[in-house]
Amino acid sequence: MKKVLKGCAIGFLLHLILTGSVYSQDDRLGEIIVGPGDAIHLYVYDGGFAPVEGKFVANFHDKAFVINGFGQVDLLTLGSIHVAGMTAEEIRLLLTEQFKPYAREPMVVVKPLIRITLRGDFGQPGMYRMSLDMSFWDMIKQAGGLVGGLDALSALNDMFIMRKDEIIYKDFVEAIQQGTSLYELGFQSGDELVVPRANRPTFRSMMRYFQFGMSLIILYLTLLKQ
Repeated sequence: MKKVLKGCAIGFLLHLILTGSVYSQDDRLGEIIVGPGDAIHLYVYDGGFAPVEGKFVANFHDKAFVINGFGQVDLLTLGSIHVAGMTAEEIRLLLTEQFKPYAREPMVVVKPLIRITLRGDFGQPGMYRMSLDMSFWDMIKQAGGLVGGLDALSALNDMFIMRKDEIIYKDFVEAIQQGTSLYELGFQSGDELVVPRANRPTFRSMMRYFQFGMSLIILYLTLLKQ
């Protein structure tokens, strides 16, 4: 009996080590409010252990569920549950109650996935659902990197976020170097990250040309006065 208990204890400790990243998710992610088109990634445990294949909770462990136009997620045998307008923590508490009839000690972790569209010179532009704890570097990698590879890193200076009719510039060079998270960069659901085509002028590049031209004019007028 002691050997069995000892084996269970070791197994539990190993499980905590291997899944530590799940339990240590950033508390700030719990503040994110999800809506239609977003998704929630669920991790469901029974008594602190990962579900064994065949158990009921295994149908919900380590899986993403899209929020439909009615603001609901279809959780199979649990039915459709309304989650739009809720935070990850509120959803966690709601689902924990839903799982109680099927697990002795249900432990639910909810990770919100927001909608982000990547346009322009990405290897694989398109629409994605991403977690805000993902680093900006990983997001670029998931989108197939930048067209041109390392030679295209200069495009980071002209990259911008389009939010409705607003253009937002960030220090994306530092974000790449520091591994800044999407949360820290202030990404919101529905944002578009745009990398202008290399052969298209951007607002920043036009301003640089304008400033360079003005400096030449000032230099010319200064020389005339001498």
